[in-house]
Amino acid sequence: MSTNALEKALWQIGTSPAECTRYRSDPAAYATDFRLDAGERKALAELDVGAMARRDTSTLLLMMAFLAVRGPDSMGEYMQSMHRPA
Repeated sequence: MSTNALEKALWQIGTSPAECTRYRSDPAAYATDFRLDAGERKALAELDVGAMARRDTSTLLLMMAFLAVRGPDSMGEYMQSMHRPA
């Protein structure tokens, strides 16, 4: 597991408009830029915040990146995604 790499990817998405745009254009390609295992790459590419949270990823970083990608009106979608069963 490479939680630090996953959190770095989320930080970049959440704090850099250019990185967020790059992520939006091709999430799967973006995920390959980080040292992630296959499950982490899939979760990042699908923006599966629930799966990433179950891997002990910072929930604050997850929320920041999710809202950066999906917009500020997506908090309800974020909460639903966080509570989806594994």
